[in-house]
Amino acid sequence: MVNYRGSTGYGQDFGDAILGVLGNNCGEPKDILFGVGAALRRNLYLDPDRLGVEGVSCGGQLSGWLITQTPQFKAAIPTAGIYNLLSFNYMSYYHDYMAVEHGAFPHQDNMMDLMWEWSALKHVAKVKTPTMLVHGENDNDVPIAEAEMYYTALKDVGVETIMARYPREGHGIHEPRHEVDWIDRSIAWYEKHFLEKRAPSTPTP
Repeated sequence: MVNYRGSTGYGQDFGDAILGVLGNNCGEPKDILFGVGAALRRNLYLDPDRLGVEGVSCGGQLSGWLITQTPQFKAAIPTAGIYNLLSFNYMSYYHDYMAVEHGAFPHQDNMMDLMWEWSALKHVAKVKTPTMLVHGENDNDVPIAEAEMYYTALKDVGVETIMARYPREGHGIHEPRHEVDWIDRSIAWYEKHFLEKRAPSTPTP
């Protein structure tokens, strides 16, 4: 769990480092990939062929973005993420999200172009990672249409994709039975794609 720029723990300037900057330029995705690279170099027991990526909300957005930038993750589980900044801006309760974070509404300056450029949906053709999308059906912060669009786009590209949608859930999964189901599905997804390729056993004469 990388403490990327824009997060907490290193002072206000560190937390404000992503304000006014969109996408890969903001440091979050780069910091995550640098952190993964450092972990692999320093811990040789880690298997680079069995890496997964997941997150919720902003973490879901980052997970959905990272798989458009690198094939190094063998399975992904983005949850409650934004995959199209334009559609999110006009469907969410937080319709002033871009104005607050970046100082301009989508219709101002070249924000429309920037928002589309830094949306995972635009780059979906690059995705190779099997992806399990998770979303609550009553999510007003990030409408489930975000996951539905990305799911359809991944299917069109030919990426192995499933979607778990949970009734009554808002932004995140909270009902105990849903949490258990979410965990079970996640473990099964990783097991399926991390399964070691074992050599065929030699038949006993």
